[in-house]
Amino acid sequence: MGRAAELRAPTVSSDSVLADVLPPGTRLSDRYEIESVLGEGGLSRVYLGRHLTIDLKVAIKVLSREVSSEDKTVVRFLREARAASRIAHENVVAVTDFGEMDDGLPFIVMELMDGEILAETLISEAPMPWSRVQPILLQLLAALDAAHSKGVIHRDMKPANCFRLDRMGTPDFIKVFDFGIAKLRDDFTGVTLTRRGAVVGTPDYMAPEQCRGKTVDTRTDLYAVGVIAFEMLTGRVPFTGRRPTEIMQAHVYQEAPPMQDLNDNLDAPQGAEAIVCRAMAKDPSERFQTAREFAQAIIDNGEGLPSVKQGGFFRGLKKMFGR
Repeated sequence: MGRAAELRAPTVSSDSVLADVLPPGTRLSDRYEIESVLGEGGLSRVYLGRHLTIDLKVAIKVLSREVSSEDKTVVRFLREARAASRIAHENVVAVTDFGEMDDGLPFIVMELMDGEILAETLISEAPMPWSRVQPILLQLLAALDAAHSKGVIHRDMKPANCFRLDRMGTPDFIKVFDFGIAKLRDDFTGVTLTRRGAVVGTPDYMAPEQCRGKTVDTRTDLYAVGVIAFEMLTGRVPFTGRRPTEIMQAHVYQEAPPMQDLNDNLDAPQGAEAIVCRAMAKDPSERFQTAREFAQAIIDNGEGLPSVKQGGFFRGLKKMFGR
């Protein structure tokens, strides 16, 4: 897979590099040194860095100076660090440090990974067979089970927020990241990040209640995993449109098309579609109620997880959910 990268953001081009890019050799809190830019988004940049004391390569996300004066943006940046660090799960990107530069600009230090974003994988390799989809889904649900148990709702689950790397004998080891719009059960910051009725998330993967600006809970994340499953098995998301509002209205009012209609060569056991449909139920009460319940349905479906190939990895997945 690709070069070493943490949660690889869009590649930085000469046109997109802003004036406040940190040059190689910049020191952060006398503990880290910047080596190069890995990528950038609208609110932050990700750098390849090095821990000076133990000579360890790390990924360092630094809030862009252009938005550092916005209280809500700074709080959201801090929330990402708090949310990820409290989960401490092998399928969630590890946040190891948080600090501020001398001028107060905040940064997050994360593990450096060698691989690619799951969204990139789907562009080139979807649709996928159930034998490959099944363990990926179980890892997403294991990450969410851990997050939900700590009072964290991701609210933006999508392939672009999942990193795929080679680990434990499988090239499909998944790490979930980007908790920037996560909802925390015990948020004591005192800053309200979204007004009542505000819509946050990515339209392709948003649950009906999220599209309508209603209260979200852990089942909102499970709906998004259902959409990801649909996309992995068919090669496309269930609803498309020319504008985000069209996609959101479809999530609220339309039923997803049968997967077989979108993929004549659908490689999945008979029960797979029922699992995906239940995960994507319009009414949250009709979905799987927990990530663990969703995962158990996946484990029980069809022929089950392989018992020989990559045996240690698959045994580990079963162990996560008590089987």
